[in-house]
Amino acid sequence: MGINVSLNTRLVSCPREFNALEQSWGELYDSSERATIFNCWDWLYTWWSTFSECDSRDLFIFCFYDADQLVGIAPFQIEKKYPHTYILGKTLRFIASGEPLEDSIATPFVDLLIRDGYEDAVIKAVESAVSVHQKRWDFAEFDFLLEDSLIFRCFKGESSRVNQQLYPYGYRYQVPPCENQQAYLSTLARRWQKDYRKKDRLFSKDGLLEVDTVEIDSIESAINILKDMHCDRWSGRADFLIFESENFIRFHREILRKLLPKGKAYIRTLSLNGQPMSSYYAFEDKGQVHYYQSAFYQKDANRYMPLFYLVCNEIGAAVEKDKRFDFMFDDNVESYKKQQYAAEASPMYRLVWTPSRYRLSVFNLYKTFKRVKSQSKLSSPNKSASCRGKEKIK
Repeated sequence: MGINVSLNTRLVSCPREFNALEQSWGELYDSSERATIFNCWDWLYTWWSTFSECDSRDLFIFCFYDADQLVGIAPFQIEKKYPHTYILGKTLRFIASGEPLEDSIATPFVDLLIRDGYEDAVIKAVESAVSVHQKRWDFAEFDFLLEDSLIFRCFKGESSRVNQQLYPYGYRYQVPPCENQQAYLSTLARRWQKDYRKKDRLFSKDGLLEVDTVEIDSIESAINILKDMHCDRWSGRADFLIFESENFIRFHREILRKLLPKGKAYIRTLSLNGQPMSSYYAFEDKGQVHYYQSAFYQKDANRYMPLFYLVCNEIGAAVEKDKRFDFMFDDNVESYKKQQYAAEASPMYRLVWTPSRYRLSVFNLYKTFKRVKSQSKLSSPNKSASCRGKEKIK
């Protein structure tokens, strides 16, 4: 049964106040079973520190208190950059969204952060706070939402003056629970089981196989190896390379410094006879492993499939510790994550709010225009897609 109380609301609008929330935010995050690592203070504060000055943005965090106890956080920002706001107006978003595509961190699963039992009270307080400050925003856009995201519960009443619309927004891929690595490998299609066994024999026969995990004093080296592999694979084949973004590198350098000592982030590099072959970057907390980035060198990739071998072993290690392995976002319902790694898809969503039906119509026209433009670009034989994602197959 939910706790029905009247909460005190505090608006946090400057970085100094955001920084001061670290301890109480962390305590609230630890108390919430549903929160992912992308809702933690470390992730959101690092994103804000990296991107707040790149575009025109206002910090717009609401904190909700039962007496002196922090029981809820709405980690909002208001985006005011052109041309986006020319079309939609000032846009309410979660922090860690809306950065330029060429810098894309692609943070998934951000949501309201609420102490268990206070959901109804905090949802009501969020509705009130957002409505009181209605003149500060014209449109709201929330991406990478899971089916059970708490933000969906806002403005559901018939008397609400806020128009809402929900859109499909890709898929989350997770590996089903398994007892151990052997049980996991048995869920793979026969082709992939055969490939794994073959590569396992090759690695055993061809020399010394090692997997190194990044340490605090080797962050720069690990990032550089991952970057070099990524560029080796995609240089000349993509419109841009995400590892060439200074902001992308800056963010990950800092988030690793924060999360690595807590055991919540790691980069692992597979080497054969001292030569790096593949690299894998993940975040972990609350029994959940989030596969974020990966790459491999093209040399000998067909022979060894070093990334596939490394990831299968990482999944095996996770399931043996009763952890869920999450490939995060993909826009394809038949992704290689399903075909190659036996991961299962669940839908994700984009939610928009606006008091104006006119702005909602404009947004839908804008979406249609962008989709047609994107399809036209992809159909051109001389155009390659941009590359920020994880490596496939090898």
